[in-house]
Amino acid sequence: MKLGIIGLPGSGKTTVFRALTGATDVEDRRGRQEAGLGMVTVEDPRMDLLTAHFKPKKVTPVHVEYTDVPGLTGEGKPGRTMGDKFLALVRPLDALVHCVRDFDSPALGAPDAIRDYTAVEEEMILSDLAVVEKRLERVEKDVQRGKRELAEELEALQRAKKILDDGKPLRTAPELADSDKLRGFAFLSSKPELVLLNVGDGTPSEKIRETIQSIEALVADQSKVALDWLYADTEAEIARLSPEEAKEFLADLGLKQSAKDRIILTSFALLNLIVFFTCGDPEVRAWPLERGRSAQKAAGTVHSDMEKGFIRAEVVAYDDFIQAGSMPAAHKAGKVRLEGKEYEVKDGDIVLFRFNV
Repeated sequence: MKLGIIGLPGSGKTTVFRALTGATDVEDRRGRQEAGLGMVTVEDPRMDLLTAHFKPKKVTPVHVEYTDVPGLTGEGKPGRTMGDKFLALVRPLDALVHCVRDFDSPALGAPDAIRDYTAVEEEMILSDLAVVEKRLERVEKDVQRGKRELAEELEALQRAKKILDDGKPLRTAPELADSDKLRGFAFLSSKPELVLLNVGDGTPSEKIRETIQSIEALVADQSKVALDWLYADTEAEIARLSPEEAKEFLADLGLKQSAKDRIILTSFALLNLIVFFTCGDPEVRAWPLERGRSAQKAAGTVHSDMEKGFIRAEVVAYDDFIQAGSMPAAHKAGKVRLEGKEYEVKDGDIVLFRFNV
């Protein structure tokens, strides 16, 4: 899972990056137009039990890759796209983490979360509009010359232009942005977005709720948007501690979990992801998968050859496996099922794919 942290200058997104990744070398990049990269392991207690049972040579949990993306100014202009470097970083991402300042700043003054959130959204909308207009001009000419195969793309682009002209993100029309004709553009305003409020230490919870509710009202007509918050400065310090020290620190603050863990869960929910497992002597591995995907598509997550040559999947639910105590016992209890390519993989399924290429 690849997430990009975006935000206006002064929003504290580099501190958020540190809080989410535990990175300690980002100070050297401040003020420079370089992306920061950080990898975080998704903690899953199910992996510990599976590892203890199978004793594999290798264990591979799910990882989240964060990119601290520079380049936003909040000063979008009609007809101008984002810089090529920014677009190259953002387009491959699965979702955006939009960091919004909600703390007093000596340089920027009192926070205005609604203003800052809106400024970034408008910049992305204008950038997408410039891309649509440029492509639309070319497709219109090609259709007039007789290329009727482009008629569907033309219609999709015209619909997208109307939405963007109205100042709305393409997130408001997910079926359009995800269509075969437009998916390849990877429009910025169509990406799933976690709006993350970077709150000053000591900010009352009531004020935090009010700000979040105000942003919720703005995105009420959008799918694939989630909201969360954190004390980035405090969480950045927690992220640098050992697990034992972090647990003690969180307990002193009266918190059950770090913002890092909570935001990963929020991101999984935003992207509608589950986790399935492949287990054996060589490796125990966790795989993220979009909820509702078939066994054949899950096989393709492991390897494209498995999807092409899919025969069947042997499946046992995690809870059934733990209750049985072993794979032979799960077989004996009738808990291991043979499923076809249309089977909908469930969270926690342990799967062995049979295929032939």
